[in-house]
Amino acid sequence: MLSSCDPNQDANGDFLIGADYDPNNTPDPGTPGNTAGKLLKKITIDDEGDVSVFNYTYNADKKLTAVATGDNSLKIAITYQTGGNIAKILRTDNSAGSISTQEIVPVYTNNHITKINVTRTESSGSVKSIATVNYAANGWPSSVKEDIYNPENTQVIANYDSSFSYVGSNISQWKYQATLKAGLPVPIFDFLQELKLTVNMSEYDGKINPYNLLPKDFLIATVHSEADASSITGFAKNNSAKINVIFNFGGANIEDTQSVKYVYDKDGYPTSVQSPDILTTFEYQ
Repeated sequence: MLSSCDPNQDANGDFLIGADYDPNNTPDPGTPGNTAGKLLKKITIDDEGDVSVFNYTYNADKKLTAVATGDNSLKIAITYQTGGNIAKILRTDNSAGSISTQEIVPVYTNNHITKINVTRTESSGSVKSIATVNYAANGWPSSVKEDIYNPENTQVIANYDSSFSYVGSNISQWKYQATLKAGLPVPIFDFLQELKLTVNMSEYDGKINPYNLLPKDFLIATVHSEADASSITGFAKNNSAKINVIFNFGGANIEDTQSVKYVYDKDGYPTSVQSPDILTTFEYQ
């Protein structure tokens, strides 16, 4: 459901009082139902016959090192600093017949991502952006504000603005707005589009969210680029059974509300989730 509203798909520190921050999002073996400590291995999304597969690769330390689609149209490589924080994420997408890349470099303050430097490259050139991350009391972002600069790096040509609300350890709302700066010569890049998106998530279960098994810093650093794979679904400990999406593009609102149904394994991990149109299955290791 989120994938259908992905704005990019068309083309193609410890200063948080009381927050328990784990950049690798290591499963807590003491949590009921999570004793297996599994890693997410594969996601298959069947959207009325249009099938997408995402494969996840880890190193010997169980750190996520790569994500790739089954047809290799999308490849993501994650490298780490000596201390364990993410050094760089390189995202390469050739799903639209032309290659585009994103080089994502998180900036840490006391082991928390406080800024994200991004370089987006397409056939028409490259642009850079800087995102500022602020946090809620639960240790997850309250906002991510991203300024995108012109190729000369002298003017802001667009903004991405996300805000997040939570109920406990589960995200309840994501508001996203992409705005182009009027009056400036904006280069033609596929990802530069004006739109508004509101996602409301509710009716959570008490089970393990497979997307939340991915490294926390990976989810934060890619929040504006991975709407088709993980997006803000990983910003919740559990699984939402009701999703409301309000999408505004070109001044017109499109709204949809769907209920989904989960099937779990004996350890409390979802093996599948079914919406009216999409069947998603999960495999673990």
